[in-house]
Amino acid sequence: MSHEIKFAIYSIKKNLLDSAELRSSFLMNLFGMALGNGSLLILWVFFTRSVGVVGGWTSADIVALLGFSTIAYGLTASFFYGILKLPEYVASGSFDRFILSPKNLLLRIATSAFLPSASGDILSGIICLTVYSFIVRTNPSQILLMIILSIFASLAFLSAAIIIFSISFLVIDPGAATNSAFNLFISPALFHGGAFQGVMRFIFTFIIPSLLIGALPVEALKLTSWQNLVLIIALTVFFFALSIFIFNRAVRKYESSNFMTFGN
Repeated sequence: MSHEIKFAIYSIKKNLLDSAELRSSFLMNLFGMALGNGSLLILWVFFTRSVGVVGGWTSADIVALLGFSTIAYGLTASFFYGILKLPEYVASGSFDRFILSPKNLLLRIATSAFLPSASGDILSGIICLTVYSFIVRTNPSQILLMIILSIFASLAFLSAAIIIFSISFLVIDPGAATNSAFNLFISPALFHGGAFQGVMRFIFTFIIPSLLIGALPVEALKLTSWQNLVLIIALTVFFFALSIFIFNRAVRKYESSNFMTFGN
């Protein structure tokens, strides 16, 4: 296992160095994405101020929501972008080169690519959570809770991504199928958390784990609820285990496209 982890760290480091070679492009991607996220935040804040408090959610909560969700996406797309490229690998037949690797298959795929613009999402998330901390004047226990919640929100996002993009092995057009499923997952994760009540809240928590990315962490932080944290951790661990199971079953359905693409 230690060899697998060392290999993953090496792959991530190599991806970072490769992206940093084009420094100006990397910085433009970083700040461009951060600017785009800032625009989305402004829109949500003005929306909240216009309609007032919905389900107990204020403008400050929206700032935290964008913080958790952008960090979760940013960490996944930065260090494990290969998962999001699975449809491309499967459709082109380049997935063959991963099967031939002696390393852990899922880990090898996950660390095979890096998305430079996702660094902007990480930066945006850190800024949002920092701003939120100043707005509500978080105490040390809340800051610790914020860090823990960010980690598990990211793991929940990674788990959902593995499940969604494992569909690539089961359908004829993996790109269209996975894009639709990913949009179904990501849209509620970026939406005003107070809007989800009753059945919809149950669906997007226990069936589609969208609220694990942002809304539930915000509520746990807002209430300084360690009980909510335990629920988030339990659900995240469940979905992570489920994602590995689904990936291992789905990959058995893969059939080589015979394009002989063993390069990068």
